[in-house]
Amino acid sequence: MGIGGIETGVRDIAKYLNKKKIKNYILCESSNKNLNTQGIKLIRLNNLKFKNIFDQIKIKKIIKELIIKKKINVVHISSRAPAFFLIRFIQKLDIKVVTSVHNKYQSKSLLKDWYNNFLLKGDAVIFNSNFVKKFYKINLYKKNKIFIIPRGIDINFFYPSKKKLSHKFIFLPSRVSRWKGHDLLLKYFSLIDQKYKNLFKIHLISLNQSKEEKKINKLVNELGLSKNVVITKPTLKINNLYHDSFLVVNLSKRPEGFGRTISEALSSAKPIIAPNQGGTKEQLYNFDKKLLFNVNSYSSFLRAFKYVIKNHQLISKKGRKFVKKNYSSDLMCKKTLEVYNYVVNQ
Repeated sequence: MGIGGIETGVRDIAKYLNKKKIKNYILCESSNKNLNTQGIKLIRLNNLKFKNIFDQIKIKKIIKELIIKKKINVVHISSRAPAFFLIRFIQKLDIKVVTSVHNKYQSKSLLKDWYNNFLLKGDAVIFNSNFVKKFYKINLYKKNKIFIIPRGIDINFFYPSKKKLSHKFIFLPSRVSRWKGHDLLLKYFSLIDQKYKNLFKIHLISLNQSKEEKKINKLVNELGLSKNVVITKPTLKINNLYHDSFLVVNLSKRPEGFGRTISEALSSAKPIIAPNQGGTKEQLYNFDKKLLFNVNSYSSFLRAFKYVIKNHQLISKKGRKFVKKNYSSDLMCKKTLEVYNYVVNQ
């Protein structure tokens, strides 16, 4: 149980079900993360891994015992490995299975595609965006089992702050990886006019331990941006980092299935600019399409950047209302519960 978007959604659903007096349990691998799981019933697979083929007999035994003891009638699988190893086993126990697909899992290997497609074998399949659903439509033959439920944001956690900004930070909240665009942000920032460099600082999250993190640290020095970049260690209180920001940026090089940083920023009343593709486009197009840019074009990025500077107050003001209406956690959880009821009553 980590701190990523999928895990956050799982915890949000558990809390929602608790409010509805519906018993639920999260079966997960052990974690050293200091997570706030108060009120959530976690059952940990001590020293067992969903991806380890040799652990499957023990995991299946645990699941069967839980289903009988806890009187489980629906199992929701949100990851590929447990879907691949366990979905048929659970369905043979006469238990309904809901699966969630969070991204375009593609490869050049037929074997890997076969592995990925086990997420489509649920009694109901939830996609987190129309973008992801369209990618898989050729593999789905039962249209009545398909549901589109966007990721939900906890608007009570991602709330506006009246804190006065000591610096104008451009915040990229994603973890450092090859495709999240940290290098692009640094390169684009190095190209902007000096007047903007004097006004803004870049805020990144990194431990400076992984190979990719060290590459970013090296690039900061190569571009002469050491005075313009602030690096913070990962934190569970990421809402505070949004509060410190003037502008949030998503720069993912490949299309994201959803891109929850969009809704997190808007819910926090912070403008965000993002690539005109995938789930980020799906969220922003109906809000303000001028916040979208071509990820491989500096001029397009600069145009969106300048647009935010000119319209910062208006964007900040209307963002939270948009998220409340379309991308709140309660809305996601409500629709997910409707799917559970649907499969139980089939």
